Amino acid sequence: MALPLPPLLPCRFLRRINRFLVEADVGPLHLPNSGRMAELLTPGTPCHYQRKPTPKGLGRMVLVESRGVLVGVDATLAGDLLALLLLSGRFGALEALRREVPLGGKRLDFWARLSGKEAFLEAKNCNRVEGGLALFPDAPTKRGAHHLKLLADFARKGGRAYAVWMVQHPLAQAFALDPEDGPLLVAAREAEEAGVGLLAFRVCPSLSELRLEDSLPWVWP
Repeated sequence: MALPLPPLLPCRFLRRINRFLVEADVGPLHLPNSGRMAELLTPGTPCHYQRKPTPKGLGRMVLVESRGVLVGVDATLAGDLLALLLLSGRFGALEALRREVPLGGKRLDFWARLSGKEAFLEAKNCNRVEGGLALFPDAPTKRGAHHLKLLADFARKGGRAYAVWMVQHPLAQAFALDPEDGPLLVAAREAEEAGVGLLAFRVCPSLSELRLEDSLPWVWP
């Protein structure tokens, strides 16, 4: 199961201008990822981008080369990867699907009817891997904790709820939440107790696609 990528061009990362904009040797590029990625984004790092000019840049960065492998840095693609899983029947018979649906005053990535039951699902992106362990987040995320609380409330009322992390790094062997983000860790434990499915999947990027591989073992700190 794979998500096709648009044609990509090579470049080299030079510096980060702000959270969502980088300077490359080809010019400014949109970086659709708010994580720090200090271990990935070092000056001179080979990268690959989709040429799509905007007033702020020449396109968007999609892949970074690190430790001899390709790592996906476009966090917006996590939702498309989760959509593939839903369409494949991984969560049950898919009878209806909508994106960006309100719940508790916020918008979650998906609402679905699965095997006759209403469900909400949220996709998260991860590309930080240390010693084979994928760690989330790369920067503190109040938004992530709030999403888990919304999913937990929905699950307590009898609905199905899932938070799914897409780890766009082929060297990942397991997944964990970084204990330095205490509120997120507490929200995740409460969500699991409420019946929220917490899942992580390894994604293997290439220059042409993001291939969804096995689910990753979940390690609690």
